[in-house]
Parts: sequence; C-alpha cells; structure tokens
Amino acid sequence: MADIAATPTSRTWYPVTLGTGHGRNSVIWHDDRVDQPNRWKKTGRVLVPHLFHHLVPKYFITRVLDVMEANPTITFVVPTEHAVRMSDFVQKREAGMRQHAARFHVPPDDGPHASPVAKSARARAAKPPANIWLAVTVNDQWTAKTRIRALLETPAETRVVVCEPLTGPVDLDPFLTERRDVTHPDADAPEDAVVDGMVRLGDQWHRTERLHWVIAGGGFGPNARPLHPQWARDLRDACAQHDVPFFFTQHGDYLTAPVVDDPAFSGGRAYDDPLHGGRSSASLRERGPSRTFRSGPRRAMVPGDRTRHTWMLDQDTIAVRVGRKSAGRELDGRLHDAVPSSSTATRPPAEAAATH
Repeated sequence: MADIAATPTSRTWYPVTLGTGHGRNSVIWHDDRVDQPNRWKKTGRVLVPHLFHHLVPKYFITRVLDVMEANPTITFVVPTEHAVRMSDFVQKREAGMRQHAARFHVPPDDGPHASPVAKSARARAAKPPANIWLAVTVNDQWTAKTRIRALLETPAETRVVVCEPLTGPVDLDPFLTERRDVTHPDADAPEDAVVDGMVRLGDQWHRTERLHWVIAGGGFGPNARPLHPQWARDLRDACAQHDVPFFFTQHGDYLTAPVVDDPAFSGGRAYDDPLHGGRSSASLRERGPSRTFRSGPRRAMVPGDRTRHTWMLDQDTIAVRVGRKSAGRELDGRLHDAVPSSSTATRPPAEAAATH
C-alpha cells in the first residue's frame, strides 16, 4: 500500500488495518471504529486506506460505505491496490441502489411516489455519492495499465490516481485524452463499445469517464527506490494538458543530480552532491585480483549501479539518499498542490477550466 500521508487530507481513518501475521490475520477490521465519523465535528478530506483489501468481508465494506454516505460534509478519499475488487463491489452496490429506487416506480399521483423515502431513493440512485472519492495506487506503467482501467469502470463522482511510491514512468495520456481515432488493434470493437472510459462512435473514441485528480511522490524507508524527477514531470505535464489537478507529495528519501564529465575525478564523471555539498565522483570500485574491493580499480557508474548512498538512474542522472525531510516537496523549484473542488471534480475538463 502506498504511503500517501503527505496528501492534503485532514486525517486518516482506519476501520481496516494491516497486521503483521500471515493469511487472514494480515488484515484486521475494527467494528469499534466504523461509527467514528458520526462523532467528528470537523469536516475536510479523510484518507481511508485498505478498505477494499481482498480479505475484508463485503458486509464490513458495506457498513463503512454506509457511514461515509451518512456524513456528506466529509470527503473520504479511498485508495486501493485491489482495483478490480473495488470496481466489482461498487458496480454491484450502485446496481442495488437502482433496484431499490425502482420499487417506487408508481404513478406520480400515488402517495408512495412523492414520499420522502421514494425521493431519497431516486436521488441516491441517480449518481454515486459526491463525498466518496475512489482511488487506485499505481507505481509504474504495468500497475497503471490494469488499475486505472478498473477505476474508469468504477461508478464514482471523483476518481483519483495515486502514483506513490512512483518507481517508474507512467503514461497517463491513454486515460486522459478526450478523443482518439479507432486504430487497427480495436477495429473489431462494435459501435457504442466502451473501453478505458471511452465510447466508440463511428471512427473515433470519445471519453465518457474521467480521472479527476493525480497525486505523485517518491518512497522512503530502508527499501525505498529513488524517484526520477522526469517521471513526475511527465505526470505534471499530462495533467496540465488535460486540466487535471496535480499534487506532488514528496521526493522521498532521494534527490537527483546531473552527472557530467570531469577528468579530475575517478572514472572521469562527477556530480554536485546535494547531501554534503561540493563535487563527488560518480564512480565505484570493482573487485581486484585478490577478490576484494580494496585492491580493485574504480570505474564510472552506469545505469543501475548502486552504492550505499547513491543510485545511478540513467547515464546523466544520479540519485543521492538525503532523507525525506531534506529532499522536500518542490518539483523544479515549486510546489504542486492542486486539488479538485466540489464544483469542478465531476465536470468535463474543458468546462471546468472555463471557470478558472
């Protein structure tokens, strides 16, 4: 599960927690925490992790979602790695709401049609609750491909993609573009087919289901991998092109620096050290004739090489472990804190942008 503690949420609600055991004991659902939002006086955005974990029983998920709906002034952000389960569960829940509302399909002059219960049922069946923002966590293109597709198939007023910890590039364009031509691989798709949130109309696909918020950031901890700033830039630029709010949480434990040719250093390459200052050699020592590093020669680092505090990401970029606090949140010298508002989250990007 991605750690997204740096996202703009006012608190985290844990009706479900991850345990340390194996099998069923690896997830714990807390009955005594389900009603907590009913007692909160403050509103705001609340993070709700692990709810759609495959070991959480359906009845418990239903209870938690019911409490969320009963507190419409609180916005609940619900991220999951289990995107397919979330999509299947929410689709069935919304279908059940429509079936319940259909029970009141009687002539308008009948009393049950105008009853408060009937009005409430019809209003609820018309659209998913606006205060429940459903999200998927992705780390690279492989996880994005399956999880974002499932998210776009999930009924939701606001859909969020959490790219944290980001461990590889993610191309969001296929999930953000408004229109694209029908190409040979999908030529067999029938008219009105819906794929990845787009419907086929003639020789074009038109987007019907949208992503409303993208969050990105690096990882931290002993096993953290570095984030290449270009991966974050690509997400930022794609969001800017399609008018989707972008929030950058953190670089994580690493900061990157450009590596340049410098014959004054071992291996002939060096970088400006963001941790200690000054210039450092981008090189490592190989094993020598005695099979020890002490007797070996030094060579320039190549992509994939690692030392205790550095990681060569590409031929011209090295990541240096500086710690989460020192790495900070700025991307290219500025903070990115965009958040969807209640008035723009559910409208087409072009219409939302027109109000800015």
